Order: sequence, then structure tokens, then C-alpha cells
Amino acid sequence: MANFDVAIGKTLAREGGAKYTEIKGDAGGATKFGISQRAYPQEDIRRLTEQRAREIYKRDFWDVVQGSEFASQLVAENIFDTAVNMGVRTASKLAQLCAEATPVDGVMGSASVAAINAMSESQFLAAYTISKIARYAHICNHDKTQTKFLLGWINRTLGASA
Repeated sequence: MANFDVAIGKTLAREGGAKYTEIKGDAGGATKFGISQRAYPQEDIRRLTEQRAREIYKRDFWDVVQGSEFASQLVAENIFDTAVNMGVRTASKLAQLCAEATPVDGVMGSASVAAINAMSESQFLAAYTISKIARYAHICNHDKTQTKFLLGWINRTLGASA
């Protein structure tokens, strides 16, 4: 089964690590380790430690998408990283659509995990990659201010699939 400790290092690197940022036009506001002030207003983002970021990611993302239940480490890492980037519900819905799991409700339950585990790793990852890129295009088509992030999102998507 998949391992959080392997996955988190990759996601922390994609999220910029310990660098504190405030990017104009980023709805999340101040961010460190990928944890945004908007999503976690109770956290002191400037003083956020890596250990605290790991705790948040484990509790609010990995555990919620059932990361440890996936047979493939790479599949688990992709779903987890997408949850961090797009939100748990969106990442779960996209995964459910790719696995033709029902219901497509954005809640990663045992039926969804079983449907994903029943697919070949390469089949799932190909479908999931395409669905993520389509989602990013949809975001940019509906909000042109987000197009500045599109190339980075696509690069992240393609890098997460490798």
C-alpha cells in the first residue's frame, strides 16, 4: 500500500518548500510549504514549520483521499498532489470519473478506491493526467486572470505523472 512519507517530500518540493510567498493574483494569499493563509487562517504562515505542514497534509489531504489504501504509490501520490493543488473534492471527483466509479461525489470511499485499484497504473494515470489538464483549461477559460498559472499547472501535472 502507498506510503505518505514517500509522497509528502515530492509534494512539498512542488509547493516551493519553506519559501514564503505572496503572489499577486493568487487567491490563496500568503503561502509556505503550499499551505495558504486563506485555507488556514488560524496558522501563522510566516512561522509555519515543515513538521506542521506535514501534519496538515496528512490529516486534511492524504487521509481524506485514502492515500494509504491505494495499491500503487504513484497513483496515491498523484491523487494526493492533485488534492493539494485543486482541493480534495475536485481531485476525488476527477479520480472517480477516470475509474468510472459511482457515485462521483468527491468523497473517496472504499468503492472508489477499489475501482481505482482495479485499473492498471498506466491506464489510470493517463486518464487522470488528461482530466487534470482539462480542468485547468476550464479554469482559465472561465477566469482569464488565471492563465498566468496554466503552464505551471500543466508542468506540475506532467511531472507528477512521471
